[in-house]
Amino acid sequence: MKDAKQFFSEFMDNDILRNKISDGMRRFIESEGIEPWQAGQKAAFELGYDIPDEVAKTIVIRMQGISDDDLKELSEEEAKAIASGDPHLPACC
Repeated sequence: MKDAKQFFSEFMDNDILRNKISDGMRRFIESEGIEPWQAGQKAAFELGYDIPDEVAKTIVIRMQGISDDDLKELSEEEAKAIASGDPHLPACC
């Protein structure tokens, strides 16, 4: 099992991995009705990565196209809303 640091590094540089995570997230959201960050965590686990909640939430935010600079400007509530798939925000996948 690969760790969170390795996952995040590979995720940022690998379009194929991002697509697999996105496909897995979509599948878990549809089949289990879970939040996007939880679906991302499960999709990563299927691919051999063990990632903590915070990394999974950051990935959902990244999939929204939010940069490091933009992330710093978000309030904690805004970041949580994005990671949980708030219906008033664009879909992550």
